[in-house]
Amino acid sequence: MYETIDNTTNKSLASSLIVGSVKRLGSPANLLNISLYFKVLPEYKPNVSATYLCSFYDINSSRWDETGCTNPHFNETFDRYECSCNHLTSFALIWLPQSLLGSYGRALRAADIASLVFQSMSVVCFLATIIHAIYVRVSNPLMHFQASNILPLISCASTTILFIFYISLGMTVYTQTSSEKETKCFLSSSVLMFVVYFFLIFMFCTKTSIGYFNYLRFVHLFPQPSLRRLFSLLIISFFFSITWVSFAAGFNSNSSFNITQLYPYRLCWFTRDVVYYFMTIPICIFLLANFITIFFVAKHIINHVRNATTVHQTYERMKRCVLVLLSSCVTQGIGWLFGPFISFVSPTAGEVLEWFFIVFNGLEGVWSILLYFVILSQRIDEQKRVTAAIEITRSSSIRARKYEKRFGEDDRRRSSARIEEAEVVERNVRKESVNVFDNLSDDISIDLSVNEQVISSL
Repeated sequence: MYETIDNTTNKSLASSLIVGSVKRLGSPANLLNISLYFKVLPEYKPNVSATYLCSFYDINSSRWDETGCTNPHFNETFDRYECSCNHLTSFALIWLPQSLLGSYGRALRAADIASLVFQSMSVVCFLATIIHAIYVRVSNPLMHFQASNILPLISCASTTILFIFYISLGMTVYTQTSSEKETKCFLSSSVLMFVVYFFLIFMFCTKTSIGYFNYLRFVHLFPQPSLRRLFSLLIISFFFSITWVSFAAGFNSNSSFNITQLYPYRLCWFTRDVVYYFMTIPICIFLLANFITIFFVAKHIINHVRNATTVHQTYERMKRCVLVLLSSCVTQGIGWLFGPFISFVSPTAGEVLEWFFIVFNGLEGVWSILLYFVILSQRIDEQKRVTAAIEITRSSSIRARKYEKRFGEDDRRRSSARIEEAEVVERNVRKESVNVFDNLSDDISIDLSVNEQVISSL
């Protein structure tokens, strides 16, 4: 039955079939790890150079699949192939001709293509926001972004750099893997792997630092945190990431610890035994810190919305900016938390979690554009207020000059009229004085004549 059950590939049966099943008493989410031992049957022994694979039969796709199983290792003592899988179903040792191994191993799955496309779109979206910001700065110097406006984009920048190196790591492993049996990371893949790991830790540190800064900004209102504090947090995040990655690289330098492994044509990443210590635990800690910050910041924003009497446009933009940042933190945290568990669950659940990982990573480009538009709208509002204030000041000064000019002319007219009135008054006074003097002279002359007449009569 199982000899010709897979008609879509060139994989052939090489051993007896092993069927594993167990009735779970506890939670079905508990992980399994079973060891399998196969011997190549004489009637199934290939007559060409072949590679053996530890596979299970996927009833959904009706084909043999190696997901969740390790590469078989030949034990010369017992003359058998040994491998392990993390789920229960029908297992068998499958062989594939060496001539077809390259094309089989290099075949990209739909999830691999989607991951490359989504992450590339996120990188393009962030680069588009940067290019548009430069264009706006050149075309309108008054619309330049200040440091406080650009700081929220640091979160998106760290994620974009992570995606760039993650794509580089995937393409390097895909193009330079020589064999499906290769399990040791070559030098370039190992270097890129630790670079990706550094930016992964730095991304979560950055998002946590910005979340803590917003916590101080919205919850502990007085005194307001300075930008210097945020820069200090980012510097601490950088050195913490360097230290953590150096710690992991030091363990990797000792081959006996076996903390990294090459997943042929996929990635060079941590082995299943240590991925909990280097991925799951740190991500859970960062997620817990971010969720606590989200709770307090969201609580304060909700209280402000309920109690606010007026709508302040700048504060509204700021709240939207914080909400976008928090959404980015949540999606990235959940996405990378699912990532380490993809290879430890059953194939169907693994595919579902893998698509969660892909979609949540792709949403980072959406958050970048939304965050940029919120910041740009806030900057446009500020520019409108500045322009309106300049126009009001200019019109006020023009009216003041007009009033000053008009009032100056009125004052000059009034002054000249007052001078003319004073001159008229002065002339009238002089005339009256002259008239009075003349009348007084006439009176004096009349009195003298009268006196002379009186004297002569006497």
